[in-house]
Amino acid sequence: MIENNNSNLDQQNFWKGEFGEEYRERCNTIEYQNSSYKKRTGITEEEAFLKIFEGIDKKSRILEVGCNIGLKLSILEKMGFENLFGLEINENTFEIAKKRHPKIKFFNSSIEEFETSEKFDLVYTATVLVHINPSIMKSIMSKMINLTQRYIGGLECFSENITEVKYRNNSNTLWKQNFPESFKKISSELKSTYEKKIPYYENNLVDIVYLLEKNQS
Repeated sequence: MIENNNSNLDQQNFWKGEFGEEYRERCNTIEYQNSSYKKRTGITEEEAFLKIFEGIDKKSRILEVGCNIGLKLSILEKMGFENLFGLEINENTFEIAKKRHPKIKFFNSSIEEFETSEKFDLVYTATVLVHINPSIMKSIMSKMINLTQRYIGGLECFSENITEVKYRNNSNTLWKQNFPESFKKISSELKSTYEKKIPYYENNLVDIVYLLEKNQS
């Protein structure tokens, strides 16, 4: 059970409600996301994101936490990954994801409330952990660690220290930090197998792409 569940209710409601609906309509194609990201960083989001999956067995069971309409999962499907799962908090977005990607299994839940007996080989997020209240982050990361048998991956906004950033003029919605180091502080069995920082052109934002692996010995 996730502790301090109420501490993230504002953030949950933000994505369940009107802003989550607007985000889905705005970011509804990989072409839009790639173009927008390339203007800000010089590479496409797809190019950055796919580094996590180089060398991963195509039969791996992969869960995306905060999958929206499943765009990134659809990229993995085209690459030949066979066992894909997505977790999405917004009910309307969840329904659209199911219709668009019938071969992918989707769950309609927040990560806090998500319960399953299934285990996955890789659990990842893409600009999702940044929107979780830092007061609950340790519990969220612990849950992700428990859900995966081997890998944790991410594409998130980076800072050495926890720092709040306004997100589209909204406060209390985005906090950057050193996510791979935070995972490793929670579990000593995790080690980094890939990390790359991606600076933005016009501000002091930096993203980090990372893959962590559990000790297999």
